[in-house]
Amino acid sequence: MTSPPVLQIREWSRTTPACPHAGALLREARLSESDRALLATLERTASIRFTELRSGLAVAVGSHIGTITLSALRVVIMPKIRIESLMRMVAYAFDLSDLVVRDTESTFAPADHGLMDLLGLSLLRAIDHIARGKILPKYEPHDEDLASPRGRIDMRHLATRARGPTLRCTLDELTRDHPLNQALAAGLRLGAKLMDSDDLRLDLTRTADRLFGDLTPTELDTDSLARLLANLDRRSSHYRSALTLIALLRQGAHLGRHDALGVMPLHSFTLDMNKVFERFLERYLTEHAPPDFEIFTQDQRKGVFRFIENSARWRHPVIKPDLVFCRDGHPIALADAKYKDRHDHPPSTAELYQLTTYGLAYPLPEPRDVLLLHPLTRGTRDHRATLLFAPHSATQPVRIRLVGVPLDELLDGSLARWWPL
Repeated sequence: MTSPPVLQIREWSRTTPACPHAGALLREARLSESDRALLATLERTASIRFTELRSGLAVAVGSHIGTITLSALRVVIMPKIRIESLMRMVAYAFDLSDLVVRDTESTFAPADHGLMDLLGLSLLRAIDHIARGKILPKYEPHDEDLASPRGRIDMRHLATRARGPTLRCTLDELTRDHPLNQALAAGLRLGAKLMDSDDLRLDLTRTADRLFGDLTPTELDTDSLARLLANLDRRSSHYRSALTLIALLRQGAHLGRHDALGVMPLHSFTLDMNKVFERFLERYLTEHAPPDFEIFTQDQRKGVFRFIENSARWRHPVIKPDLVFCRDGHPIALADAKYKDRHDHPPSTAELYQLTTYGLAYPLPEPRDVLLLHPLTRGTRDHRATLLFAPHSATQPVRIRLVGVPLDELLDGSLARWWPL
């Protein structure tokens, strides 16, 4: 079966059948029932909207990038920053090893491949790194009825059963069939469903069969992956990069009913660039803060809003800015990271309400500084803007400043250091 035609668009854009270049593909596209089911799931979790018009399909994209595979069309959403910079940002934000990024860049030309394939290739390299080191075995307990006792005798079983020729014993057996390795096997097979490249899909499947073919099949879910990552120790720390990549693929995967219906063997994958941007800034600013500064991330401030009547027993609202800048132990500024092109998308009223509330919720020096951090691509001028919230009824003004983050320059090393204050 031939692959559907490919429509390539950019993040934070809207494409309709009337567009000069992409319009022909959208005019011919029609959604199947499986497509509608996939898009209904996608639209609950991603900033992507498909609208069926009389003239065809319209596509609106926000902060998500990736690939949406439909029966009659594949939509590839590209980032505005370069793919090389994107891979470095993902690796830095999620603390992936340098080995994964360097080896990936030397194997695939990043400009010729999408993010999904680069993540899949990175996963292959990370698991190859684990295999060259050591695929961890683990002692797993199992029960066995033995004529000659070994391990630990199950006294409860002995007390409640008639005596026979064998004894129930609990043995600790060294095995590779445990949750860490099962997650690697499941992640490789998930990746094989998501990749665009036929060769890469085959490599991922072969690696899963070669290294983990005898393991118990398992279903991946976000919570179990988070627990595995949280419980890594000194012996298993070399699993971190592979598990993090699997978690990214799992969070971004949108598995429709295309396989069951025999429509296409491909699935869809999206990555929320807003989350990547937040994670990148949290780590960068924490590591590059001046000596007298301390950065707190995702700080929760309770008690700012309090119900004085609450018959429904709702939870009290919580204020949670992305970043709190403290100097000598005292907060002096707040910041929120929004992955938006501010040349085309000025701050909305809702964003200004949110930032003003942040500024009033903390004991900041006046004027209370709140930064709205947004990305800048190479060659884009930073049109800084400052808004002052100072109505007659307020005794404490809030100053909101838009500050661009020069992502490409920070990620390729051409800018050694950057600080927003």
